[in-house]
Amino acid sequence: MKAVTLMLRRHATCTAEDTALIRPRRMLALPMLLAATISTGCVSSVPEPVLVREPRPEAIPLRIGVYDSLEFRNYTYRSDFSDTAWILGKPSVQLLHEALRLLFLEVVEVPRPGSEAGLHGDLAGVIEPQIVSASAKLLDRPYSNPAAWAVDVTYRFILSSPNGAPLASWQVTGWGKEPVSFSQLTPRRSYGRAMREAAWKFTSGFHDIPEVKRWLAEQADRKD
Repeated sequence: MKAVTLMLRRHATCTAEDTALIRPRRMLALPMLLAATISTGCVSSVPEPVLVREPRPEAIPLRIGVYDSLEFRNYTYRSDFSDTAWILGKPSVQLLHEALRLLFLEVVEVPRPGSEAGLHGDLAGVIEPQIVSASAKLLDRPYSNPAAWAVDVTYRFILSSPNGAPLASWQVTGWGKEPVSFSQLTPRRSYGRAMREAAWKFTSGFHDIPEVKRWLAEQADRKD
């Protein structure tokens, strides 16, 4: 009992070093340790997800602006079963900027389309990413063996003209599921997988959005 109590107290600091001290021979303590982790209420960022680059999407020879609202940058998900807030905005900004650079010739950070602040005159448009929703569920037997974190993240993308006229809006959802272990007690890795999948859906399906197809055709006609 002293060993279990020590593990619970040490894990409450939410450090990787504490988790690494736990040995597989103490697997019986996993449910107790997991419960303590959930109830601790540590604010934790997800790992930086790695963008899927292959197969590479068709390149678009345009300069595009990207607008990141303060709400998007600071987005956190707070679960119903604990006070833990998962920081999803910051890694989403980095991931989706990389996704846009994979698609377009050049990506420029800009103010809100249609605002008084001036935009670059040669931009073809502006894309605003948003986080619509996020969730995390702990799946235990009989639904999952071993126990696993199942999460999802849904993004909305709004394409506008440089002066703010709406051109297209669509959503993509990514899912992630990682087993629970002594080295992975939280859904951090599952969130990374979900965000990675959503970004891949954005890049691979960009040309398939009907409104985006029309916009790309209009941009091609202007260059001719």
